[in-house]
Amino acid sequence: MPIVTTRELYDMCLNQPWAVGGFIGYNMEIMEATVTAALDVEAPILVQASCRVMDYAGADVLTAIAKAYADRYRTDVALHLDHGDTVDRCKMCIDNGFSSVMLDCAGDTYDENVKKTREVVQYSHTRGAVVEGEIFHPIDGPECFATSTEEAVRYVEQTGCDSLSICCGNAHDMDPHYPKRLRVRDIRRIHEALPHMPLVLHATSIFPDEFINRANAVGACREKTCNFTLEDLQASFQYGVCKVNSALDIKLLYTTAIREYMLSRPADIDPRLYLGHAREEIRRYISQKHEQIFRDSGKLPRN
Repeated sequence: MPIVTTRELYDMCLNQPWAVGGFIGYNMEIMEATVTAALDVEAPILVQASCRVMDYAGADVLTAIAKAYADRYRTDVALHLDHGDTVDRCKMCIDNGFSSVMLDCAGDTYDENVKKTREVVQYSHTRGAVVEGEIFHPIDGPECFATSTEEAVRYVEQTGCDSLSICCGNAHDMDPHYPKRLRVRDIRRIHEALPHMPLVLHATSIFPDEFINRANAVGACREKTCNFTLEDLQASFQYGVCKVNSALDIKLLYTTAIREYMLSRPADIDPRLYLGHAREEIRRYISQKHEQIFRDSGKLPRN
């Protein structure tokens, strides 16, 4: 089965009360858990990799793993580079079979962002891949960044990106104790100005207290943070939000599951046992996210 782009997935959920989950595949086990969890509930499959994952495993290996699971389970899989750090990195991922890339230009000026993203778009489109753009401006205070309707429209026109990551109360590196609130009204305004553009939300993890308590019970030392509300997140789906990223919760649960296994079975030294246990924990968790958070169960495209 092929590695497919996100275009068909986003076309399906645009203006619908559901969105696609983009899950970071840190290793082989998590990538398989992502695929099988989606198949368990018949949800679209979108595996992502960050630059740090790329440095750890290699773009060629990640593509091979994604392709192997697409073939094994006879299903389409979309493979996306999340927060690419350079234009060359994006191009390299496309050359190695990634179907979608995102270039992180957080440290650049608006003009530099447009120039770099447009170059990636041109390179991608000639090779059958798609590009997630990201636009925002820095603001004072704990929210860090914000996206205005005007700059979103201008950015899409100037770059030709295929989907757009925005900041409307969500941003990486926010103060964990700040009471986060997704500005759904701002998302709606951007969507009304760009009705055919799939929107993407980063940094919207929702952690129940039990999730953090479980991790801390085996040494995670994580502070409880103020979270976005599920109601606000799901309300954004009808206003163009087609993808929501999932990363921090995946690695936190994966590590927790391994620690729990090793503490309860210290004599086991076979990596297949504790890694397999963690894989199944992730599989169950992602299936629940599809059903309860993203509401995309039963939406797997049929060939």
